[in-house]
Amino acid sequence: MSTVQAGGLAVSPRQQPQSAIGTPRAPAEAESAPSGTVAFVLQGGGSLCAPQVGMLRALTQAGIRPDLVVGSSAGALNGAAFAADPSIGGIDRLEALWIRLKRRHVAPLSLRTLARAALGRSDAAVSSAALLQLLRKPITVGRLEEAAVSMHAVATDFETGAAVALSSGEAVPALLASAVFPGLYAPVRRGRHLLIDGGVSADVPVLQAVGLGATTMYVLPAAVTKQAGRPVHAALVVASRALGQILDERERRDIAAVRGSVHRLPTVTTSVANLIDFRDTQRLVQAGHGLTAAWPAGQTAARE
Repeated sequence: MSTVQAGGLAVSPRQQPQSAIGTPRAPAEAESAPSGTVAFVLQGGGSLCAPQVGMLRALTQAGIRPDLVVGSSAGALNGAAFAADPSIGGIDRLEALWIRLKRRHVAPLSLRTLARAALGRSDAAVSSAALLQLLRKPITVGRLEEAAVSMHAVATDFETGAAVALSSGEAVPALLASAVFPGLYAPVRRGRHLLIDGGVSADVPVLQAVGLGATTMYVLPAAVTKQAGRPVHAALVVASRALGQILDERERRDIAAVRGSVHRLPTVTTSVANLIDFRDTQRLVQAGHGLTAAWPAGQTAARE
């Protein structure tokens, strides 16, 4: 297994495909440039994916540009918006969307829907209609294959538990399939697959990125909740924390199994423990940008 030691974020990009937006710096400015096929890999995590917006800005400002973008759940939304318009203007629009987000935009609670779910008469506690409407706002392409950068949204096959990389077809339904957390939202039918949240099978889809040809990967993590040291009683928070521990262990195994270079960006911390709590969004975006802009890639270009 090899690891490329990049000098830092103040680097020039390698030769870009014509679909990439932006003007590369002259090669003479480069200290060390990403080599091979570069992927941005975006972790899932609901509201905790807000730092990824700042990370995308810092990477773009540094001239690091991907050949492909792979994301799960809310990370797929961020990735698709960026892949459709990988410019500072596109990131500005994505950030504006995040800053305005409230719980009602993704999970409007209805006593009738909750009661039906509790009685076993529905496969979801929340309607996905609001989430579907939200997903339409930042996506400027109709189909995944129309994006300026190759985009792949990862979902989970409900029947087999296997990760499914969605690389073509209508963009918004693919992103919905990647984001419907089981029990909260109903599964999405796409072709022969019944799909649920990609984070269930590949929260940090590095193996899927490798399967798509990536040799150098920049992992954009979701924020992590500070451990306050006091008991947690909220059911959703307990479930989220337990699932997070399982997924963290899987991430470590997946990164260890990767052949190639993995650069894991610094992780932002937050007091928010609920994945549909957006009160800390603005600070998370700013922290994601600040930590990434100051990050020397070589320090964490490893399997942590």
